[in-house]
Amino acid sequence: MTKKTQNQPQQVVVNENNCDVEQTRSALSDLYKNTTMSQDAIKKLLAYVDDSEVNQALHNQVEQYDRYTEQIGTLADKLNFDPTPAPKIALVMASLGLKSKLIANKSLTHIAKIMMQGTLNGIIDMYRTTKQDGLHPEVALLAKQILHYEESRLEQLKSWL
Repeated sequence: MTKKTQNQPQQVVVNENNCDVEQTRSALSDLYKNTTMSQDAIKKLLAYVDDSEVNQALHNQVEQYDRYTEQIGTLADKLNFDPTPAPKIALVMASLGLKSKLIANKSLTHIAKIMMQGTLNGIIDMYRTTKQDGLHPEVALLAKQILHYEESRLEQLKSWL
């Protein structure tokens, strides 16, 4: 005996801002993962930075990611949602990757190169997020702000090469 199944279209939940709630929640989780992973990586790299000016710039970057994380939390509260953090294994693997890359070379140029690679990955993810349709306007704006910030950090990193 065979069962007939019907393909029912997936229902899109739209709120008062005429946005796709699930897509917005997914984007918020992506923003949260991006900012917290970036912040975690920078904190790990700080142990290898001797230059006081660069050290201060990295501390400022950690603080900016703190502010973004708070904004993400506020938006998530509005949507009655807890953003999904980056998986612990991803954080551990990133940490191990950083340590292995720094074993032989701890120069500022090498640190800048590592950070540029991570920043480029973040920019790609943020760019994809900003291109999504149906996002809550505040989430879309925050994604654009984070993208702009990461692009400006990339420019700063170029000066460290």
